[in-house]
Amino acid sequence: MNNPRELASAGGKAAFFEPVKKVLLIEDNPADARWVELLLAETDLINCKVIRAETLSAGLSALESDERFDAILCDLTLPDSRGFETLEKLLARFPDQNVIVQTGLSDKEIGLQAIRAGAQDFLVKGGYDADQLGKTLRYAIERRSVLERLEETQRLAHIGHWEFNLQNGEFTASNEMFRILGLQPDRRILSAENLTAPGGSLHFLKEIHDETMEKGRASRDLEVLTISGKPIFISVKCSREPDGASLYGILQDITQRKQADELRRQHEISQQAAAMKEQFIASVSHEMRTPMNAILGMSNLVLQSPLNEEQRSYIGSVKQSSEILLGIVNDILEISTLKNGSIEFEEKPFDLHELLANLVNVMSYKINEKRLEFNLEIEQDVPRFIAGDKLRLNQILYNLVGNAIKFTDSGHVRVYVFLNEKNAEHAVLQFDVEDSGIGIPKDQLDAIFESFTRVRHKHRLFEGTGLGLSIARSLVQQQNGKIGVESEVGKGSKFYFSLNLRISSEQELDNSRKMKPGGLVFDKETSFNLLLVEDHKINQLVARKTLEKQFANIKVTIAENGKEAIELLENQPFDLILMDLQMPVMDGMETTKFIREQMPEPISKLPILAMTAHAHISKDNQFREMGMDDYVLKPFEPEQLFEKIGQWIKK
Repeated sequence: MNNPRELASAGGKAAFFEPVKKVLLIEDNPADARWVELLLAETDLINCKVIRAETLSAGLSALESDERFDAILCDLTLPDSRGFETLEKLLARFPDQNVIVQTGLSDKEIGLQAIRAGAQDFLVKGGYDADQLGKTLRYAIERRSVLERLEETQRLAHIGHWEFNLQNGEFTASNEMFRILGLQPDRRILSAENLTAPGGSLHFLKEIHDETMEKGRASRDLEVLTISGKPIFISVKCSREPDGASLYGILQDITQRKQADELRRQHEISQQAAAMKEQFIASVSHEMRTPMNAILGMSNLVLQSPLNEEQRSYIGSVKQSSEILLGIVNDILEISTLKNGSIEFEEKPFDLHELLANLVNVMSYKINEKRLEFNLEIEQDVPRFIAGDKLRLNQILYNLVGNAIKFTDSGHVRVYVFLNEKNAEHAVLQFDVEDSGIGIPKDQLDAIFESFTRVRHKHRLFEGTGLGLSIARSLVQQQNGKIGVESEVGKGSKFYFSLNLRISSEQELDNSRKMKPGGLVFDKETSFNLLLVEDHKINQLVARKTLEKQFANIKVTIAENGKEAIELLENQPFDLILMDLQMPVMDGMETTKFIREQMPEPISKLPILAMTAHAHISKDNQFREMGMDDYVLKPFEPEQLFEKIGQWIKK
């Protein structure tokens, strides 16, 4: 017969409850086939269903079908194939099959050779009985099952193994080892020559084996190339068996781990770089803000003294230039915070009309200086009282309107506010800022919101960092708003943005104002004692003079460091402390901690306001973690300082 056929199921009583095993019998001799069937019927060790093929071709056809065979019992002498060649052809097509070969009595050496080539076992015809046949099949099937589970475990763990026989140079390896190296799984024995051939896929093992022979074991992480030339990372461990006859090793693909380690390392470097950048920016901010506080503070004091017009003009120019420099510092700090995504937005009620009126007042001197026409139009259906981040909205408008004025030498700047959508609780407001300035070329429109982008016009480069629009975009987008631009060179530009804001009320606004710290309206005629802890001589003078000009009955006492401050607190009564952070001997943070934890009441409960050039103090309420109640940034606006004091001084 040329086609495989199913013989009767066989199996003894003990095997009755076990799953039926499928066995492919490749045997051309009907008598030998019948003998195998009878032996299997007698054994209690295995329950089989035998499928018979009379030729190697028929057996290969059966294996190509969808059926899975638990074992193959193959005669090596067939009509279409003879001797060891039969096994070679079978394993070449199906290297993972569980093969037991049958040989004649004179072919016993071929059986041993067959095992070395990948067969599970061999039987000599006429040399076995029912129990021996049952044991051989059962052992081969169970061993194969264990090997399959091992292969699956190795595949999941990306681990392969190999064994190298030192006596005969035979090398065997698991499927997973071949797969890791990009080779076709091959159960056949490789010669020592193939193993050590220069440039071969397994050549790296020669060095491993040499080290193992010398030291008894070897362990390395290596980068090797697969057969396709792809670089991978592997971890290799090798040891010599106790009998000294062979070397045994395991190999693991650690490419993903190496890549993860590299990503982790890059992430750590990125975090370190970000921390260094933030520290650098904070340091630059402090170093620039400290002298600028003196410049702006002294300018404010001089402007309050009797001056002629020429002197007032000079001092005004100094103040304006200092404010421009301060704006640049603020932009750099702001863009750093926005890039980190660490900004938190408030939702507090405010008066939109009041905010816009203040914007007009702030911008009026620039408008008047350029003699531009300025218009503000608010549609009637726009809610006057809304809840959101007033500071951030003001910052967006300040950047957009400031930009419009900067790039407009004649004509107008207009601000329109209108309602896009509205429901019972929220309103989507749109703000348009139009100008008749130089306009923006079309090829620059997409990049205009990028950091450090500035518009060049003929031979003129406008002042600034190029951060204002980038800051405005980030502030809008991080509030889930939309921002855009329309422009034509020589005809002006229109920047627009929309924000979804909660509708508030005048009553809610009044209630929020009553909840300010201190809770009382401050009378500037009130008498109080203030301790100023500041080491910078000029800043001492600026703060003291500014406060004394505003408050008729204030007594300012100065301490140049934290140690002096503590000594003064132990001997004099004070109502409020203005605390610099960076000082010699004892800094502001140490001093505040000592006051809060070591000094008795009421000293430990005194309001402490940080007065510092470190702009990051407001981030995540860091000043509160230091034990301080509030903060004032240097250089400070006098009105801001007065307002803060008013919130914390009681009548």
